[in-house]
Amino acid sequence: MSRTRIGLDVGSTAVRAAEISASDPPSLVRAAQVPLPPGAVENGEIREPGVVADALKELWRKGGFRGKQVYMGVGNQRVVVREVVLPWLPEKELKDSLPYQVQEFIPIPVEEAVLDFDILEEFEHEGGRMLRVLLVAAQRPMVETVVGVAQQAKLEPIGLDLTPFALLRAVGEADGAVFDQVGEEAVVDVGADITSICVHDHGVPRFVRILPTGGGDVTTAVSRALGVPMEEAEALKIGGDVESAANAEDARRVAHGRASSSVDEIRSSLEFYSAQTPGARVTRVLVTGGGSKLEGFTEMLQERLAIPVERGRPFEKVETGSDTTEDAEALLAVAIGLAIPGGAR
Repeated sequence: MSRTRIGLDVGSTAVRAAEISASDPPSLVRAAQVPLPPGAVENGEIREPGVVADALKELWRKGGFRGKQVYMGVGNQRVVVREVVLPWLPEKELKDSLPYQVQEFIPIPVEEAVLDFDILEEFEHEGGRMLRVLLVAAQRPMVETVVGVAQQAKLEPIGLDLTPFALLRAVGEADGAVFDQVGEEAVVDVGADITSICVHDHGVPRFVRILPTGGGDVTTAVSRALGVPMEEAEALKIGGDVESAANAEDARRVAHGRASSSVDEIRSSLEFYSAQTPGARVTRVLVTGGGSKLEGFTEMLQERLAIPVERGRPFEKVETGSDTTEDAEALLAVAIGLAIPGGAR
């Protein structure tokens, strides 16, 4: 049995991997990232498998990873997550019968879907035992592409998980002060093209939504408004060195305007969860991802939600060296979560 696990995150702008020890507490053994050219991955989907496979090979060389077995994640518009109620069955029988029970709940033909589930609760209804489950359905060709790219890079995918579940393991709080009062916690990851939301109650996922928006939309808005290349727009967006102070101020205004729309989408998703779930109340939000590093983003989200919003801290779940940075912490959350045991299968 391996003494470490490697989580592999194929993002829209980079591939990232984190190797976590099986010690207690776990520690970050090594981590690395390699950038991807524009278009290789779009909206969370791999468009150029050969390019991504080459990046993975470079990632293994750069990071010094020796193991080939990896845990991967999926999270894009080709994935559907629904809370459904089904008649009680033993877990193995439930898994075997799932394709025959869930077609009415998903917009994907079951023969074209990869299905998984998390049992939320068991309850009685009209004298019968029932199960409330969180159903996950992913389009099979998309999943096969993810697995195939890793295999093309001479890696061995041995676990595949939903990205929001990995984020929950990376930064979510299963106990502590946040749960001293009734309520749930939301983990929000703002990537370049995708924003993932997972609401949980003491570590049990209750709601997942994947939005087709992210930090890249802010960069594009700055590029178009100021008529500058995407690379310069990215530097302007994050407050990097630029020649024109006027450009920097204009970029800040445009960036905050576009980010405001993203914040409203997150707020609408959480309001939908609360409206659909009797007694639900989100009491705290944790944010991760490169897109969340935009100046003022956390404060804007807290103002719109009127509840505490804090940075997710995956480095509090794993021991790290002294040379780790806050930027690395935000970017590695998915890879770390995939490497933490508990969900990938």
